[in-house]
Amino acid sequence: MQSKWIWYRGDFEFYHGLKLHMRRKEFGADYPAFWNQPNVYPTVTFMKTFHTDTEGYVKILACGKGYVMFDNTYRFNVGQDIFFGEGDHTVVVRICNTSGLPCIYAISDTFCTDRSWLVSPNTEDYINAGDSPEYTEPDKTPETFPFAYRKITPESIRTREDGVLYDFGQETFAELSIENAVDTEDFTVYFGESAEEATDCRNALLFERLSGKMSYRLPACAFRYVFIPTKLAASFAVSAFYEYLPLEDIGSFECGDKLIDRVWKVSAYTFHLCSREFFIDGIKRDRWVWGGDAYQSYMINDYLFHDNGITRRTLTLLLGKEPYSQHVNTITDYSLYVIMGAYNYYFSSGDADFIKFILPRLKALYKFIISNLDGRGYIVYRRGFWIFIDWADIDKGGANAGEQMLLYKAMLDMSLLCEAAGEDGSEYKAAAETLYGNIQRDFWREDRGAYVDSFDSGLEKVGRHINVLAIMTGAADEEKRALILDNVLKNDAVPPITTPYFGFYELDVLCSCGELEYAKERMRSYWGGMLKLGATSIWEQYIPTEQGAEHYAMYNMKYGRSLCHAWGAGPVYLLGRYFLGVRATSPGASTFEVKPEPGGFDKIMGTVPLQDGYVYVEYENGKLKVYTDKEGGSLVLGNKKLALKKDETLTVLVEL
Repeated sequence: MQSKWIWYRGDFEFYHGLKLHMRRKEFGADYPAFWNQPNVYPTVTFMKTFHTDTEGYVKILACGKGYVMFDNTYRFNVGQDIFFGEGDHTVVVRICNTSGLPCIYAISDTFCTDRSWLVSPNTEDYINAGDSPEYTEPDKTPETFPFAYRKITPESIRTREDGVLYDFGQETFAELSIENAVDTEDFTVYFGESAEEATDCRNALLFERLSGKMSYRLPACAFRYVFIPTKLAASFAVSAFYEYLPLEDIGSFECGDKLIDRVWKVSAYTFHLCSREFFIDGIKRDRWVWGGDAYQSYMINDYLFHDNGITRRTLTLLLGKEPYSQHVNTITDYSLYVIMGAYNYYFSSGDADFIKFILPRLKALYKFIISNLDGRGYIVYRRGFWIFIDWADIDKGGANAGEQMLLYKAMLDMSLLCEAAGEDGSEYKAAAETLYGNIQRDFWREDRGAYVDSFDSGLEKVGRHINVLAIMTGAADEEKRALILDNVLKNDAVPPITTPYFGFYELDVLCSCGELEYAKERMRSYWGGMLKLGATSIWEQYIPTEQGAEHYAMYNMKYGRSLCHAWGAGPVYLLGRYFLGVRATSPGASTFEVKPEPGGFDKIMGTVPLQDGYVYVEYENGKLKVYTDKEGGSLVLGNKKLALKKDETLTVLVEL
């Protein structure tokens, strides 16, 4: 019988989300997130009814102030030993915490605190409490997130005329430690993802001004390079403590192509750095949780860690609390990605309990989205609602086709989410069918074999983004998919996508259309292009025609571009999903298939995690080996299906 710290379910995420969204700094100034932030309920009531055949005792620990009421009669202080006799008992704990997370922990020989407790924000609406396996010790409260730390040291130290430059060898997120700063005047430490940024004291985004101490351990931030502009720094002992979430890589990939193997490894490392309390966008500039960025992270997570906890935390934070008066992150498409992400999580995990918990909020968010449609039933720009899609020249005048396609997919997913929770989702499906017909009527151009960005503006522009979304969301049928492939996606006359964010979606749909060799070459040229320039993590954007420090500029800032961005880690998903060919075919991967496609590689080998298991695939010289520790798998070879047996290796001679 092991107690856990318990809280109002969802408030753990809101507490740590609020802390995270307040941490951003730029040029020495605090920069909190600009959208509504959900917060915890400050006063919470916990309740448990239990039976014991013996005498017992309990001591309730808490974060906050309050009392313990036993059997609706006796009131005790938090931390006080309470003794009771055999029989039926009811314990009620009311806690108020105005600056933290109201939560409790029971030390008892009779019962424990866990999610079987009921909890209420001082209303009559009780739900089961929230808990986490990381918080089972009385002295480790959930107000501190359980990061791990590892000491790292610079790979090189270079003394310059104007100071000392430390190179830690690769991008990291760490607490910088400085020892032996004796008899030193006030000084400033500058951080940079590039040496140019760290040594450009006028334009570096991140720095700390220090004075009056022999040693320092600075708040964690992103850097590869550290510059201290004083020659006295040569006597300092400088190291750092890498701060990370100890997630285990289950996924792996090797193909013998050294560049692609490096692309996978650097993508995986990038994703590690951006997987923290939640899935964040990047580790230097924002460090915020964005609905669109997170949607891709759910997919990548499924092929690297398959950690359900971080996905649940991220979805819970993004959904926030009802009622809704703005879109997620103020971005219309990001609200739609949250709904789509919830269904992706359910299909990956089979976790219907979580879907039942968040479904009322999903319905409320959907209702808010629908309430802002125009008279034709289309999403259009509203004041304060950002139509994003990507950093690109997309026609967003009037009704943008991409937004309607995402809405179509969100409607279908709402229907499926309702079914997962045991509810009727037919109204969402009917709405999707109506919208589908309108999309085909208004945005498809038969003479051009493609969808236009918008018809309201009169520009009739055909671009990659909207046609990628058409395939990705299922708005394009098989016939239209083939036309889009020829007329847009494989047409060099159509301007290219320049962010890994939408580059990932483009490669996803290309692979789904069987264009694996095209995708492989794109990974070599685009992701590999960054590595050839010395990248140790994947960038927010890469434009091959840029030179030198031009690669670091964005958002009207000389070093505004993030050089470690989660949406750049897409190759982890692409290589596992299409080349190793592993995918779930029912919720929770109760059934799954393995359909390897070498895509021009001489060999492929690697592991893909699944809910409660994994698959290992190896192919070389006409010999295919597949192993899984799960029931329900099938190996697909052309029109043939071979059953995979749990804990057995299936070996097949076949030319793929």
